[in-house]
Formats: sequence, structure tokens, C-alpha cells
Amino acid sequence: MRSANYGFRKALLASSWLFASVALGGCATEDYVNTHIAAVNARVDQTDGRLGALETRVTDVSQRTDTAAAAAQNAAGVAQAAGTAAQAAATAAGAASADAQRANERVDRLTQARRNAGKRAKRTHLHIHKHTHTHTHTHIHK
Repeated sequence: MRSANYGFRKALLASSWLFASVALGGCATEDYVNTHIAAVNARVDQTDGRLGALETRVTDVSQRTDTAAAAAQNAAGVAQAAGTAAQAAATAAGAASADAQRANERVDRLTQARRNAGKRAKRTHLHIHKHTHTHTHTHIHK
């Protein structure tokens, strides 16, 4: 019977140790969890602060990008208008050059006619004005 009592006592002692460790371990586990939750909460708060700062920076960069895009679009419109004006000026310059060439040809014909007439008459005065047009265009690209 001693071996049966010995086994019973051993089982009772083991179950007592188990019960005590669970009972005492529950309190220790609660403190452990509270400590770790506080540490995790602190890291979450720190991460939230960093995230808020990053969101502010992203908003600022986004606004500056939108402003730069609007300025670039405006510059493209101005450049296109300048190109159109330059093309119109080149067309007008071409027309003026053609007009000047026609006028010079008429002056040359009149000069020749006067010279021929001058050979026949003693007093012939002729004043000749030739016209030329030169246009220079400067384009600045930024």
C-alpha cells in the first residue's frame, strides 16, 4: 500500500505545483501583457506621428506639383501663341518682301523708260527710291 500512497502523494504534489503556478502565473502574465501592450501602444503612437508628418509632406509636395504642372501648361500655351504670332509675322514679312520686289521692278522699268526718254529730252529729273524689308525674329525658349 505504500507504493499506492507514494504515487498518490506524488500526483497530489504535482497537481498542487501546477495549480499554484497557474494561479500565480496568471497575475504575472497580466502584468507582462500590460507592460507589453503599453510598449506596443507607444510604438503605435510614434508611428501615427510619423505617418501624420508624412501625410503633411505628401500633401505639400502634391500641391507644389499641381502648381508646377499648371505653370508648365500655361508656358506651353504662351509658347504656342508666340509660335503662331511668329508664323504670322513671317507670312507678313514674306508678303512685304514680295511687295518691295514688285515695287523695285517697277522703279527699274521707270528708270529705264526715263533713260530712254532722257536721251530724247535734255531736262529729265528722276528720283528713285528703292525699298527693301528685312525682318529678324528672336525666340526664347525656357
